[in-house]
Amino acid sequence: MNPRGESGPEVVAAVCHRREEGALQLLLVRTKGGKRWTFPKGHVEPGEGPSEAAAREAREEAGVEGDVAPTPFTRYRYPSTREAEGETLVAAYLLAVVRQGPPAHSERRRNPTWVVPAEAARLLAAGGRERDYADEHARVVREAVALLSQQP
Repeated sequence: MNPRGESGPEVVAAVCHRREEGALQLLLVRTKGGKRWTFPKGHVEPGEGPSEAAAREAREEAGVEGDVAPTPFTRYRYPSTREAEGETLVAAYLLAVVRQGPPAHSERRRNPTWVVPAEAARLLAAGGRERDYADEHARVVREAVALLSQQP
């Protein structure tokens, strides 16, 4: 269901994370147009579960594989990509990265980049992103950091 209560393709995101020298890092990719940063995300394909779709999007867009959480840790609003206007509700899944290779050939322009959480929030707000959506991304970063700080 989208925010207006209509059924439609479910959209999922992978909030990919790792620890490098003890510091938490999050993985961002460029949007298709290249103007903004985002989390790897996309639609759930037929026959695929939402967490599987999040893992697939991370693999395709960022070249990473890892352990994906079975349930979303949050949901956030994002401008709709399949409608002239409106927004989509994205289910966000934590994905602990264990391997990284190149993104899928068709996704090489995504420029996967590891950053600390404060830089992730800054980059996710840049590029002319509307304030409401920048705030949504900052909230996702805060919630991910809070959950991940509880893990060993």
